[in-house]
Amino acid sequence: INETVFRNSINLGHIIESLLKDYDIHLLPEAEGVNVTIELHVQGVSGISEITGDFELDIMYSEIWQDPRLSFKHLNVCATNITLKSDFRKKIWTPDTCIINSKDSSIHSSPSENTFIILYEHGLLWSNFRLKVKAPCKMDLKMFPFDSIHCHLVFESYSFNTDEVRLLWHDMPVTMMEKVELPDFDLIGWSTDHQRLDYPNGVWDRAKVQFTFARRYGFYLFQSYFPTSLTVISSWVGFFFDVRSVSARITLGVSSLLALTFQFGNVLRHLPRVSYIKVSFRTTIRKILQSQCCTTC
Repeated sequence: INETVFRNSINLGHIIESLLKDYDIHLLPEAEGVNVTIELHVQGVSGISEITGDFELDIMYSEIWQDPRLSFKHLNVCATNITLKSDFRKKIWTPDTCIINSKDSSIHSSPSENTFIILYEHGLLWSNFRLKVKAPCKMDLKMFPFDSIHCHLVFESYSFNTDEVRLLWHDMPVTMMEKVELPDFDLIGWSTDHQRLDYPNGVWDRAKVQFTFARRYGFYLFQSYFPTSLTVISSWVGFFFDVRSVSARITLGVSSLLALTFQFGNVLRHLPRVSYIKVSFRTTIRKILQSQCCTTC
């Protein structure tokens, strides 16, 4: 068995050598351009930050394209596909795709670089990367804490325009490998889109995927809304004070105001500074006015 494996390894080595003998990595596989099919397998979302406006996730990113120059069916070998290491990418033409809107991205490397390429007998290539990505989210906090957040990844060929590389989504473009569990958000859906963007040097294909997260507002109900409501209700005790007990009414009103301000400030600490009014702000102002009725009435 070991001899058979050894002979097969030698044969595969000769196959690769013969395929790359007159191969030019600078030439497109086909003169009319290449269709590159991409797909994502989401391993998990590690967090969403409202302060920095981004999210972090781990994905397995695959791209599939055809290169007739690498077909080995005519060699009449037993293998229908060959699994190759990542350094093989440096010897062949690749679509040079990237996540154009990422703030940070890296290939996992534990214990070695998490990439591979499978070459099929008809010249089809399937390349896979395991990535850690940080990308931006679009946040509109007007409805906070009953809001939704939209985070997206945009894929683009960095070197080739649409005449050379066309990006296409796979029939199953996004697969969740496990349920996304976050303390503050629920993943409620995702969608894919295809765009074309004009640059000075031509038109580039873009493949976009958007993830939509709904905020879990239970924390804010128990830590903000319910305590402020109890503060307002307790401030109404002032209605039963004697009208001549001015100091007691003022003390109660000021104490309620300080409590509401502290609770509201505690929520704001974890949010970005925005110039528009949020639902939580309007609710807090309304509760402050309600609590101060006991001081003036």
